Amino acid sequence: MKVVVSGYIGKKITGIGRNLISLLDASESGIEYVIYTNYDIAKDFQFRNPRVTVKTYPVSSQDSMKNLLWTTFVFPLVVLKEGADRALIPNFTLLLFKFRRTAVILNDLIEFHVPQKFSRLKMFYRTKLADPVTARRADTLITISKNSKQDIVKFLHIPPEKIGVVCCGVDREKFRRMPEEESARIFAGKGWPEDFLLYAGTVDHPGKNAMSVIRAFERLKAKKKYDGKLILAGMPGSGYEKIERHVSRSKVKDDIILTGYVTDRELVALYSRCRVFCFLSLYEGFGIPPLEALSCGAQVIVSSTSSLPEVVGSVGFTVDPEDITQITQCIGDVLAGKCRADEAQISQHLRYYDWKRLSAHFEKLLMQ
Repeated sequence: MKVVVSGYIGKKITGIGRNLISLLDASESGIEYVIYTNYDIAKDFQFRNPRVTVKTYPVSSQDSMKNLLWTTFVFPLVVLKEGADRALIPNFTLLLFKFRRTAVILNDLIEFHVPQKFSRLKMFYRTKLADPVTARRADTLITISKNSKQDIVKFLHIPPEKIGVVCCGVDREKFRRMPEEESARIFAGKGWPEDFLLYAGTVDHPGKNAMSVIRAFERLKAKKKYDGKLILAGMPGSGYEKIERHVSRSKVKDDIILTGYVTDRELVALYSRCRVFCFLSLYEGFGIPPLEALSCGAQVIVSSTSSLPEVVGSVGFTVDPEDITQITQCIGDVLAGKCRADEAQISQHLRYYDWKRLSAHFEKLLMQ
C-alpha cells in the first residue's frame, strides 16, 4: 500500500507538521508513504520510519498562493504519477481534482467561530469555497477532536459517519521535563528570565487570544501579586500588530517578552521552567501546546471553550477566555499553590495520547 502526502504545512514546522511526522513515525503497518514538500523546509521533515520518503517540489514554503496552486492542480497529478493507492492532504486546502481516494485532515473550523480571524477575502474563500467543497469531495475526512467533528457536521453539513476523529498526541520522549542544567544553558543563551508565565503558539489576535493573557498579567502586576515576567513564544500571526502595539504602550512592557519562533528544544526548556502555562484561545480544533506543556510538568490553564476542556481533562484548569478577572484569579491561585494538578494523574491522562495507538486508528481510517 502506497500513500502520497501533500507536505505543505505552512511556513514553519508547527503543530500540523509535528502531528504528521509523529503519526507516520509511529506507523507499524508496513504502508509506504511518499511526502512532497517545499524545497526550503524539507530538512525539517526528519523521520525514523524507513518507509517514509521525502521528496521536494520547487515552491518556497513562504509563498502561500503558489502552494495553493501546486496542491490544487499539480499534487493530484503527482499522486497519479507515483502510482499511489491513496492520497493524503494533512493541511486543509481546496480539493478540486483527485484521481485516487483522498483523505483530508480538517483540524478545525475557527473561521466560523472567530469572524475577525482572517481578512474578508480569506474568510469568504474558506467558508464559502474551500471548506464546503473540500469536505464534500474528500473520500475520508479526519479531524482532531470530538468538538471539531461536531462543527463539521453543523457548519458543513457532512454526515457524521464520513468523519473520523484522531486526536493529536504528544511525544513524551521529546516533551518531558528538561534537566535543570540543560534548560539553564538555553535560558542563559537567550537571556530569558528565571521566573515567568508562559504562552506558546502563534501570537495573533483575536484567535489565539494572547491579549487576554497579557491583560491578566498586567492586572497581576498592578495588584502586586506577581513579580515575574511574561513570555509569549511563537511566530507572529494575523493581528500581531495589535498585540505589539498594546505591549509597546503597556505599563509593564519591560516585563513582557515576545520571542518570535523558538526551536523544539527551546520550547521544551520554556515548558519545563514556567510557573504557569496559559493557553486561552477563543477556539481550538484541538490545542497541542497544552498537552506538550503537561508532558513537561507545567501547570496548565486553558479556555473553557471548544476542544480545550476535552484536551486537558481533569488535569488542567479552565477559565472563560474573555473574563480577565477569572483568568487573573486562576493564575494567582496556581502561583500560590491553592490548586495544582497531580503528577500521577497527569501521567495517566497522557497515556490516551500515545502516538502508536493514534497512528493505528489513523491508518484504519486512511484505508477506508
